[in-house]
Amino acid sequence: MKVFRITRGAFRLPYNGRMATLDDVARFLGLSKRAVRSRVSALGDMLEGHMVRGDRNRLIFKGEAVAILHRLEELRQREGLAIRQAVKRLRGELIGDDTASGIYILIKPEAELLQEALVEAYRERDRWREYAHALQSVLPPELNWLEAVAPPDCDDRRLN
Repeated sequence: MKVFRITRGAFRLPYNGRMATLDDVARFLGLSKRAVRSRVSALGDMLEGHMVRGDRNRLIFKGEAVAILHRLEELRQREGLAIRQAVKRLRGELIGDDTASGIYILIKPEAELLQEALVEAYRERDRWREYAHALQSVLPPELNWLEAVAPPDCDDRRLN
């Protein structure tokens, strides 16, 4: 896992990933583009240096800006703060001693995300397998031929 630390001192972490557009950030945060713009304007100078304007004046966010917006949403959702209150709290987190303050965001590598997706797929498969076993147990005798057509056993070559 990679950990990025964002502070408001002279030292800023470089962001090695790709830059994110307004659409990307909105999808990542689960918000509308209008809601993201509202949060950007509320944060004001806190995003200075972490956000640029691209072609046709499009907003382009660096990783630090995405982390700050993510933390803002986290404060809003977990603690039930209004946007302005969350911005004040966030400003307090970002200002101060370089060794203790800052925002930490964990970014999972793609392999971990894929592994989580596989685990979820295995759970789903097992749930449907249990459902098939339950249906087979209550199957009337005249429909036993269905077992030969759709076996619930994972070792059956017809399933691979």
